[in-house]
Amino acid sequence: MALVGTEGLGPSVCTLSSVLEWNSIPLNWMMFKSDKQAVPHPGDWSIMLMDTIFKVPVATGMALQKSEVARMISVLNQPSLMMTEVHERNYSLGSGWAFVGGLPQLGVKANSTFQGLQRIRFVTFFENRKAVVILSSEVRPGVIAFIRLAEVNGRYNYSIWGLAEKDSGTITASQEHLDRRNCDMCNLMDIACDPRGCNNEQSFEDLRASREQILDQMEYPMYTMEYTKAWLPGKWTVPVGPLEPVTFRTSGYISGASFDLALLSVRQDESTRVHPPRSTFRFVKLGMNEMDYFLNLEGAATTETARSNGTAQISYEKQTDETLDHVQEDSKGLPRPKGGTKVCELCGMSFRRVHDLKRHGVAIHGKRKDYTCRYCQQTFTQNGHLNEHIRVTHSGRNVFKCEICLSVFGAKSKLQRHVVTVHENRRNFECGICHGKYKEKSYLKQHLQAVHGKEM
Repeated sequence: MALVGTEGLGPSVCTLSSVLEWNSIPLNWMMFKSDKQAVPHPGDWSIMLMDTIFKVPVATGMALQKSEVARMISVLNQPSLMMTEVHERNYSLGSGWAFVGGLPQLGVKANSTFQGLQRIRFVTFFENRKAVVILSSEVRPGVIAFIRLAEVNGRYNYSIWGLAEKDSGTITASQEHLDRRNCDMCNLMDIACDPRGCNNEQSFEDLRASREQILDQMEYPMYTMEYTKAWLPGKWTVPVGPLEPVTFRTSGYISGASFDLALLSVRQDESTRVHPPRSTFRFVKLGMNEMDYFLNLEGAATTETARSNGTAQISYEKQTDETLDHVQEDSKGLPRPKGGTKVCELCGMSFRRVHDLKRHGVAIHGKRKDYTCRYCQQTFTQNGHLNEHIRVTHSGRNVFKCEICLSVFGAKSKLQRHVVTVHENRRNFECGICHGKYKEKSYLKQHLQAVHGKEM
């Protein structure tokens, strides 16, 4: 299919899919009207590093730039960490981070061309068991660039590239293409698989069959990074009417040095968004202190097999106040916070209630997350955390929304704390020694312990 220009027709982005109803969650997500601080955690096919390299002939590039549609190419022509965040019955939502200028580090050297991260959003769903992905990015204030990519068969994808106004959702420019997976001969010759010159009708139905197998293993079609890995990697040719075609090569990684570096960089950036840099430093320092403590604890461990390999074989389910008091007497040599009466035998943490110690042992040392979300399979250590996750992420019932940034919370107290600490930037907790001020009591407590060696 040749390029079809539809500039100025002004359809709404809602016409891209039935899931993009006006003011719906998927539409607001795609148009960057709703926000969620996302700190990625690797899981089962939930996150992938995508590396896409475009080759745009000079004349073709000049034609594309006139319509500004090519702005999305500049976003996708970077290594991008992609993560699925939410699975609903008929769609999935995800975030992406494009590394503008390449990854921040090349081998052992810093990449001087790295300019920062560009946020990407994506909405995915299935039509007749064929995947559709809509990627979007705010390329300049008030302007959203998007690509709608849909499976046709094993070889072809139908794509729409466009621009839309963020507030009104009006599409101001769009172009349609039929993307073609390169045949083996064109790949071997390292040339574009232009249908005007290549008549090789190679079948790619084996690739389509592999994707069908992935869907057959699911209760209902759900887009995952495993599906992405089976669909998009490879070399593609995008015919552009009478002009020379655009080509691009896509690779996907779920492990390796580049993946680890990308994940670390994104987590650091997103943590800085959630907490100001000084707060982020405190969290990092606290983590380092905890690591040093457990390393020292391992070095001073007795020969008891219950503590071998840094794991505790302690039955928290049968602990009583009497046995816990005995543990406390045996653990006086271990550093721990003051004020508690029930002490963990492994790490020395103290608690006021037996229930709190049991929960600590199961969640922290047992690494158990027994509560699973039936919608997205995310796991939690407490049933209360699971119920709050379902309300905030899936049902939208009994939640509290910030009127300023539209962030959603599961408790009124969390909304109030969000407004006070984020939007009003209050720091109501002051250190009586150095008079430093902090947003939360826990931050002040960490400061006192780390800097002054004091307890609250």
